[in-house]
Amino acid sequence: MEVVILIEKIAELREKGYSFRKIAQELGTTVGKVQYRYHKYKEQVLSQHQVETTVGQNNDLHAKKESQSPQDKSPDHGETPMITYYEPPSTYDKDSLVLLPKSPFILHAFWDIQLSTQQMVEHQFRKPWSSLKKQLKIYDITAMHFDGHHAHRSDTITLPEMTNNWYISELEPNRTYLADYGVETDEGNFFSLIRSNAMDTSRIKKSERGLYSEAVYKWKTGQAKEPEWLEHFSTYSFYESIK
Repeated sequence: MEVVILIEKIAELREKGYSFRKIAQELGTTVGKVQYRYHKYKEQVLSQHQVETTVGQNNDLHAKKESQSPQDKSPDHGETPMITYYEPPSTYDKDSLVLLPKSPFILHAFWDIQLSTQQMVEHQFRKPWSSLKKQLKIYDITAMHFDGHHAHRSDTITLPEMTNNWYISELEPNRTYLADYGVETDEGNFFSLIRSNAMDTSRIKKSERGLYSEAVYKWKTGQAKEPEWLEHFSTYSFYESIK
């Protein structure tokens, strides 16, 4: 109790402008004790003020939330979401041709031809790459061992210049397709550069289930070394076809 009274007396005298030395003389104690107790007193006052401020802010925030309408309480209210757009490169400088399914009747083909391949073709045909007629050749290789020179049927699509993808339509459901990308020769033949993955169109009838089950079973049980529809392909297969 005496300590509390002493601290209050020190605080009172400090507010009147007394120095620590004069306060020590008034209270009959040392300057060090006066300074120590005064600083402890100030720390307690500051700590209490911080607690009261925090409680007051929390109460104000709670009251503000309670007064807001449901629309105002939305976490996105008044904020503009940040959207980052990524622009893919125009080329990956890698020879690739990929088929992806879009529907039972449509496949999406997209490709990339590296610069070195274009230069090699230019040298072969003595023409700039831009003047060569680009083509896609689509093969129906359903349940067959495709060697690059035969298929159930094939179609050739002439492509516009500066095109790197194409939707191949008018296909049949539940069939396996494969595509080549190439150029047309001066003689009107197709000169293949790259080959895609094999891709199935989805079936639309329950009766089409199990169409390849026997071939798959033979491969899985070791009766066949590889699936019957697995294709073999070497780049520039055009030369092989005219030997």
